[in-house]
Amino acid sequence: MKKIIFGLLSGGLVATLLAGAAPAQAMVNLVVNGGFERRASGTPVQGFQVGTAHRFGQGVTGWTSAAGSNTNTSGAFNVLFNSATATTVSPDTQYTRYETQTLSRANYGGASPDGGYFMALDGDIGANGYFSQLITGLTAGQSYELRFFWAGTQYQNRVGATTIRLDVAFGTEEFSTATAINPTHGWQGWFEVVRRFTAENNTQTLRFLAVGTPDGLPPVALLDGVSMTAVPEPESWSLMIGGFVLIGLAARRRRRQIAG
Repeated sequence: MKKIIFGLLSGGLVATLLAGAAPAQAMVNLVVNGGFERRASGTPVQGFQVGTAHRFGQGVTGWTSAAGSNTNTSGAFNVLFNSATATTVSPDTQYTRYETQTLSRANYGGASPDGGYFMALDGDIGANGYFSQLITGLTAGQSYELRFFWAGTQYQNRVGATTIRLDVAFGTEEFSTATAINPTHGWQGWFEVVRRFTAENNTQTLRFLAVGTPDGLPPVALLDGVSMTAVPEPESWSLMIGGFVLIGLAARRRRRQIAG
């Protein structure tokens, strides 16, 4: 009888337990293009084209920009940078007067933590705006873990001390990052943020908004490496742990049989 039990443990029974303990959704990143390496128009380039529909952050695959305050009616100044050229090549936007705008060469904090591209979200109330994505494939009542990296800085063609933070929303749940306080052309980051949310619906909007002071300098929040994965339920973890215990018992039993 014991041989039958341990034969089952070494066979399909443990595999079944472990399969049930690892929901397929648990490790799937539900965020599309969370590293901003892809553009809707094709091969990634620096910034966005002037005079096209890719205005103020539009055109990054999976993401949308929109005005974020009552004083900002023209759109959001959310632009794409390449780590390798962030201090030498300006983003190409419909704000042509900013074509010489790059990140500070002296204080730029180095390559982004998730690939070569990252977003720069203007925190000036006259130019900030929501940078968002509609997340699908959710299960209402399920917990999800949001991760992203961010940093606070300023463009080279502005001077003066600034503050900057990111306001983040997923459905109706909201939170704010810590506030980065920088001197002229200062830099803080990259910071990793991990936050858990509970889905209210099967489809919800994930939204980032840069908020800074003072207006006109401007303060800038950088964003990269956005991911969202389902958090395994407690019973799934129990099944997984139980499965490993059974594997250990079976292995010990086999060693004893060989030794005997």
